Amino acid sequence: RKPAIHLLYLPYTYVYTHTYMFLCVCAESSCQTPDKNVGQCVHFSSCRFVLRQYAMYKEHMPPAIMRFLQRSRCRPKVDGYHLCCELKDVIPANANSKLK
Repeated sequence: RKPAIHLLYLPYTYVYTHTYMFLCVCAESSCQTPDKNVGQCVHFSSCRFVLRQYAMYKEHMPPAIMRFLQRSRCRPKVDGYHLCCELKDVIPANANSKLK
């Protein structure tokens, strides 16, 4: 087997086997944010940017921020709400606090 290849700016990981190529939409793959920054595809609860916006606005999120978050989506809805989070805002899986 060949190792997985992570393509920068795409929220997909291509996994090659002997004669078949499978497209796998995987959590925590590299992606590009709507404002062209390098990011990581993570669950929304693992992104400081999202948590800060929610803490500030609660249910009254400005339309521009809502559109940005919708354009940030990097996985199908059936997998939960995953979005492309800028690397500096990704919360490590072993972090004790959601907001730092």
